[in-house]
Amino acid sequence: MTKIDKTDLDNIKLIIKETKINGVAKIKIKKNDYEIEITSNEFSGNNVSIKKFEKNTEVKEVDNGNEVVNEENIVKSPMVGVAYLSADPNSQPYVKVGQHVKAGDTLLLIEAMKTFNEIKAPRSGIIKKIVTLNSQPVEYGDTLIIFE
Repeated sequence: MTKIDKTDLDNIKLIIKETKINGVAKIKIKKNDYEIEITSNEFSGNNVSIKKFEKNTEVKEVDNGNEVVNEENIVKSPMVGVAYLSADPNSQPYVKVGQHVKAGDTLLLIEAMKTFNEIKAPRSGIIKKIVTLNSQPVEYGDTLIIFE
């Protein structure tokens, strides 16, 4: 069972602060068998709810804000590292929103232990959303890119 530790609580406080600054109304975070949902409203303040999932529950669709995305349309991080959207700071990004990619095309790089790993498209399709930011740390299972 996943336990919410002090680091998680500090991160939740930071996320609440950021949602206020950036005007984000709702955010959901899933960590193993827990889902944390933070909603913010300038009149009612912040609300935080934590739900525990049963181990046998399998999610086929992911709630991405106001829309539901099929799990097969999500490219997730296969490792912990730092995501890079281009080969170097002066290069164009590998992919852009609306671009058609073929299976096997490079989508981005993840640097782990001083090694750059190419993350390739698992199938052909159109890039709907690039979730990760350039030079952003990513964890195993984080959503990187969403296909249409």
